[in-house]
Amino acid sequence: MGNQLTGIAPSQILPVEQYLSDVPDYEFETNQGSTRFFKVARARCKEGLAIVKVFVIHDPSLPLSTHRDKLEEISQRLKGTSNCLPFQKAIQSEKAALLFRQYVKDSLYDRISTRPFLNSIEKKWIAFQMLCALNQCHKVKVCHGDIKSENIMITGWNWVLITDFASFKPTYLPEDNPSDFSYFFDTSRRRTCYIAPERFVESGLKNTDNAGQSGNIDLTSSEVKTGDLNPAMDIFSLGCVITELFTEGTSPFDLSQLLAYRSGEYSPWKILEKIEDPSIRELVRHMMQKDPNHRLSAEEYLIKQRGKAFPEYFYTYLKLYLQKFAVSPIIPADDRIHFISSDLPQSLKNLKIDETNVERNNALVLLISLVGSSSRDIHFYESRLTGLDLLLKLSKYVSADIILDRIIPYMLHFANDPFPRVRAKTIETITDCLSDIKNVPRSDSNVFPEYIFPNLTHLVHDEVALVRAAYAENIAHLAETALRVLEMTQLQELSEIDIKEDSEDSQYMLESSYDVELQTLQEMIQQKVVTLLSDPDNLVKQTLLQSGITRLCVFFGRQKANDVLLSHMITFLNDKYDWKLRGSFFENIVGVAAYVGWQSSSILKPLLEQGLSDPEEYVVHKALGAIKSLSELGLLQKPMLQEFVQEIVPFLAHPGIWIRQGAVGFVAAVARIMNIADLHCNLLPQVAPFLKQHVLQLDKEPIVLNALDEPIPRSVFDYVLRSTSIDAMFETLNNRKYIRSISRSGHRPGYPELEENLAQVFRKLTSLGMTETHETKLLAMKDFITKLHRSRAGSMENSASSNIEEGQRPGVLALQHVPYTGRFLTRRHADLHKPKEQTADGQTSPGTRRKKKVVHQDSSAAMNAEWKKMFGSSESEKSLSSSPKSKSGGDKYDLDKRSTSTLSSQSASSSMVNVSHVSSSGEAGLKRSTSQQPADKQSHQTRYASCKWDLRALVHKRREQYKVDVLTKDLLEGIAWDSRPPPDNWKPRGLLVAHLQEHRAAINRIQVCHDHSYFATCSNDGSVKLWECSRLEGKSVVNRSKHTLTKQGGRIKCLTFCEASHAVASASDNGTIHVNRITTDRVQPEEQINVDITKHGHVVDLTHFDTGAQSVLAYATVNGHLIGWDLRANRAVWELKNNPRDGLITSFAVNHTQCWLALGTSSGAQVCWDMRFQLPINTITHPANARVRKLIMHPKDQPWIVSAFQWNNEVSMWDVETGARQKSLWASAAPPLSISQNNNHAVHGMHIAATDTKLFLLTGGSDMRVRFWDLTYPANSFIMSHGAVDLPNVSYSYRSQLIDGTEVIQEVCTKKQANSDDIPRRVPEAPPTGHHDIISDVNICQSSQCLVITGSRDGVVKVWK
Repeated sequence: MGNQLTGIAPSQILPVEQYLSDVPDYEFETNQGSTRFFKVARARCKEGLAIVKVFVIHDPSLPLSTHRDKLEEISQRLKGTSNCLPFQKAIQSEKAALLFRQYVKDSLYDRISTRPFLNSIEKKWIAFQMLCALNQCHKVKVCHGDIKSENIMITGWNWVLITDFASFKPTYLPEDNPSDFSYFFDTSRRRTCYIAPERFVESGLKNTDNAGQSGNIDLTSSEVKTGDLNPAMDIFSLGCVITELFTEGTSPFDLSQLLAYRSGEYSPWKILEKIEDPSIRELVRHMMQKDPNHRLSAEEYLIKQRGKAFPEYFYTYLKLYLQKFAVSPIIPADDRIHFISSDLPQSLKNLKIDETNVERNNALVLLISLVGSSSRDIHFYESRLTGLDLLLKLSKYVSADIILDRIIPYMLHFANDPFPRVRAKTIETITDCLSDIKNVPRSDSNVFPEYIFPNLTHLVHDEVALVRAAYAENIAHLAETALRVLEMTQLQELSEIDIKEDSEDSQYMLESSYDVELQTLQEMIQQKVVTLLSDPDNLVKQTLLQSGITRLCVFFGRQKANDVLLSHMITFLNDKYDWKLRGSFFENIVGVAAYVGWQSSSILKPLLEQGLSDPEEYVVHKALGAIKSLSELGLLQKPMLQEFVQEIVPFLAHPGIWIRQGAVGFVAAVARIMNIADLHCNLLPQVAPFLKQHVLQLDKEPIVLNALDEPIPRSVFDYVLRSTSIDAMFETLNNRKYIRSISRSGHRPGYPELEENLAQVFRKLTSLGMTETHETKLLAMKDFITKLHRSRAGSMENSASSNIEEGQRPGVLALQHVPYTGRFLTRRHADLHKPKEQTADGQTSPGTRRKKKVVHQDSSAAMNAEWKKMFGSSESEKSLSSSPKSKSGGDKYDLDKRSTSTLSSQSASSSMVNVSHVSSSGEAGLKRSTSQQPADKQSHQTRYASCKWDLRALVHKRREQYKVDVLTKDLLEGIAWDSRPPPDNWKPRGLLVAHLQEHRAAINRIQVCHDHSYFATCSNDGSVKLWECSRLEGKSVVNRSKHTLTKQGGRIKCLTFCEASHAVASASDNGTIHVNRITTDRVQPEEQINVDITKHGHVVDLTHFDTGAQSVLAYATVNGHLIGWDLRANRAVWELKNNPRDGLITSFAVNHTQCWLALGTSSGAQVCWDMRFQLPINTITHPANARVRKLIMHPKDQPWIVSAFQWNNEVSMWDVETGARQKSLWASAAPPLSISQNNNHAVHGMHIAATDTKLFLLTGGSDMRVRFWDLTYPANSFIMSHGAVDLPNVSYSYRSQLIDGTEVIQEVCTKKQANSDDIPRRVPEAPPTGHHDIISDVNICQSSQCLVITGSRDGVVKVWK
């Protein structure tokens, strides 16, 4: 714009944001710099970030409209190009002209000096794209005019965009006046000049007709035109930019050098010598020729350098493939990742990737940049895992410097991902990626201690055990890789010292530096390993043991392996409940002991002995394997070995095949170690009693296994183990052995008569198959059985004491202390099911008073096991047996027999829980019940199928999990139906507290939040209103809503509060569901769900429940779809499709156990769905096929639902298991349960609530009355609020009767007699307080007292007390 502008002094300088204040849709963010020509700012609009260039108008005569038209023309011409970013919008006001374009973070000038620095292939790719961009411009007759590195934008994945087309800048500049150049072109103040030499002209030649103007450039004149730009000028400028790119930012020209080059006094060719690639050097030299006629076009340069400066795959594949990610429509990052992953094999083929020589695969850097850039914008969980897998696959084909500089940073980005599985996958992927590193650049020698480990440190303390377990699984591999990198760096430095032949001092300093770095690395790893070894979750400890504890020993060295690892591992044996952890200890202790050496044997001996007496056979088996391996490694000294032989040889008669095989393995290992004398004098005599034939080759395991004598039967072993008089029994066995030893062969030993209790025990053992041979073997295993008995007895006592403590908590019953009809309750173990308990009088205990499930013997009598598991048992077991005899209760012999069998089945062993019944009354009760029975009944025992005994290990394995499940189940069942239930003696008086009429259309739903601080109403007027419950009464009454939500649009049909939160969800008939969070002073939008109305239909009902892992917003649509939407994952987690033949869904409810839901339809069908298997399991149809208006869950009877029908104001309660109508509320003059007469009235809204002693239901409907139904004492029911048009002289009573097996509570109308109160008064009566239109919903809330809230079709909300 010439000297006419450069000479104008601004009259007023304003901040750039002042000029943006008048522009709608653009919000100023930050200043990007200012020059005399332009002020530049970054602004935010609805499409993202934008760059705004502001030209302040000082001279109104400037032809700005002409320039604006030219810019719009350029924008139109470049619309289809992929590498050009013209100005997309131009605005002119009185104060300024503004140009808008998309914001791109980095320019080429910035990228050249940013880590990681561009490598050769990236530079060629950028140069190639710049030529392509120039070719795109020139083909549509557009020249840039100001190409420089600041005007070339680079995305995060190296896509080039040429921007800031300078059609408004002068084509020609005076060579003797730098002011125009400084004003228009030197915006960066770098003084670099890439303008073609032919654009500088002498003043006289430039303006011969206006010589008197001293060379001023006049924008209004036609002398200097933008059309004078030609492609050759852009080619020269681009050549300078490519030179800067390939010389690490060295500028070939500043203004004075360019003018000197124009006059032949300067040559840039010395700078070009820095370019290593001869083809690029030739290309740049040709582009920067002084004579424009010698320069080629951009297209000709691309053709000429094909296969030379630019690889062939740039032309055939890469440009076309990457271009689809840059042009409209823009592909989202998640889809981009999946596209690249599916196309990866083809990409590797087209890029000619060499798997054997990774140094030649630099082209993959371009693909890695795209994957890494996309990974930062991924939204979905699966895409993040795919992105990690993709980066890992690409890392297998590239060198170490690319892995460390380009891949690892993107992987570490996922270490802070919100999804735990992604964080765990990040650790695994980084470990796998780094394991293949063969060499490391000197600059990355400290990458582990300074970069990788600090960025992963927080995962050691991650809140999710899965992530910590992944860290434990990979920490040994990471430590090995870090040590290998340190050693590789050391070797490189040593080799450099050898080449330089430096002194020994340098080598000594290098070695000391290595020691310091190794110590730092070990301390860093030690902190993490100690944290993992002390983790509260045993899964993490077990994973660390199994995934490289031996590798960590090698990494730390012998001293630290003993002090750090072994000392922490020993503590794992203190965990008496996790047998997997104890087994894992013995499985992995051998590697640690082997590295520490024989010195550890004294520490290990008591630990191994503890393992041999472990209650779990799996742990014993692992301990035997560890002793065998330690023996083979020579880590056990001879005296210690002989002690173990004495302790382990009796295991050859153990009933467990695993333990027998482990004992044989140890014996064979010892036989291989011992000399011939020890073998025959010590080992063979000890083993011989357990063999059925003489064996000399004890070192051969198969031979010894085949020669083993019959083991002790499992039933005998278990019975002995759980015997209450084990010491006396072993003393008797010892006496019997002595008597056999002194008896003559062939004669039957004369055993002395035993006491009654011991005689019974030996009769039982004999019946189980015990022989005299077994007695000898039992005596040999005396020490083991005694230790095991004490260990298991101790665990049972601990379990009992913990149960007693548990029973002392409110809401938890201790089975040991709950008598039932003079006997003690038993707990079933085989099915891991804990029934509900009752006291002797049939009433629930005080601790369970507030639970949702109460005793209803009639409803659960026919309940099968699967229904009990789903709905929960609602009564105690009436007998200890499932046989018909015991159920009848008349056969005392069967009950006594069960008590006797309890003695045979009770065990202190936690692995015996598969026995059908275990008494909870303690040993004393057992002895007492046993002694009271006749001898013939005492000898009667229950036999069990062998499969039950085979399940022992499996049942014990699940025992801890079962305890947690039972506790969770009890806690869930103990949740009160309402967080703030009404007082026990409360009932509404029908007094109007507030009349709220802010809504302008029908009220559809009223909901109260969990803490009763708010209630919400939604209406057909498109609004949701939030009201404060505490402001409805008292001194600070405010009869207006706290918040009003109107942005959703449409008619708001459904409403619900999210469980245990102040978030409210509303559904509109326009197909949207909005979730808003309520704070103290405002409501914040949290989420929006769009429902496909065409596919699913309108939302008809809405509810929310939290499973712990998911926050599910469930909604039903009119077309029969039930959808569960996880608000945390922002996706549908399940979808159910109801049968259309059942009718359109009108209402649904989810049971509080979250195992099942029920829905009602327009055809009167009530369908129960099992949410675990997502299958319909029962359908109940109303006899008159009446429409279900409302369906809710019963708060106390688990399998009951409460449904309101479009039929005689009927509300019925149904047992969804049996399909029976258990109770019905009938407010109609028609005969109760009639299927032919209908008064067309229906209940539209209802609320059921439970107090400590009673259950009641509030209903409101088309007759405009609000009824209070007392379900415990029906005669106490009444109409809380009459309709505004009801007759005043009518009263109602309520009675209960049994009709066809259904309890019907019927409303009966009676007319009052006229009295003095009915005489007309002179004073007009007060207007009626009831509703004038259909009541659409009813609810209750608690503030200082309990209030009833009703809403009607005319938009009125009334509050009653």
